[in-house]
Amino acid sequence: MKIRIFSFAVAAALILFVLAVPGYAEQVRLHGATTVIDRLINPHKAAVEKATGLTLEIVGNATGKGLVDLVEGRTDASLCSEPVEIAVAAAKVAGKVVDRSKLQFSVAMHDEIVFVVNPSNPVSSLTTAQLRDIHTGKIKNWKEVGGKDAPITVFTDTVTGGTRAMIKQVVMGGQEYSASALPMTSVKKAGDMVAADPNGIAGLGRGFVDAGKMKVVQSSKIERPLGFITIGAPSAKVKKVIDAFTAEAKKSGKK
Repeated sequence: MKIRIFSFAVAAALILFVLAVPGYAEQVRLHGATTVIDRLINPHKAAVEKATGLTLEIVGNATGKGLVDLVEGRTDASLCSEPVEIAVAAAKVAGKVVDRSKLQFSVAMHDEIVFVVNPSNPVSSLTTAQLRDIHTGKIKNWKEVGGKDAPITVFTDTVTGGTRAMIKQVVMGGQEYSASALPMTSVKKAGDMVAADPNGIAGLGRGFVDAGKMKVVQSSKIERPLGFITIGAPSAKVKKVIDAFTAEAKKSGKK
């Protein structure tokens, strides 16, 4: 009996110690879209941790893999940069069929997908039909859309990325990407490749545009939500984080 009482006392003391030490703040795990990390998480992470008293673990592994992590219990919320239906499609590409009806999407702000080319490219605008045909491989040369006589190189977000999935649905009408389209490790990398390739094109979030290294072509506006997916309603601690990020986004003028 004495041993049991002693063990209980030691366990209680350890719990109190952990709670009392600042370095042991409770953690919230957020995995998924790198666009959400770039546009929402990174700019406000310090403020949210301070406001909530929680430590955030951030993993940028694309929308699809982030949703897989959520379903398999490796994250508390997944980061999503498109409508949930498209995120579910990205998860399927990542190898997991996810039940949409069990998911709740909390939108914190909105973003825009734009298409960029190298600054040396004379093409300044593209229609949705032209963008579709470029990405499916029907249009292969820049001269077909008013540019120079040069082959088009399409760079895309990672194959499980939300930006790639949204372009496929919204711009390409669900058609498959050309076999010659080159998926990168992230949407930012796709932009970097365009900056280095005079014949390149990529679709990416406006926040990834480096005006000195790439040029945005005029096209139809593609707006998308950025936020957090949970299975059912978010837990109390996750809701604190979501509410804090949403408040910070509003304060900074992002809607």
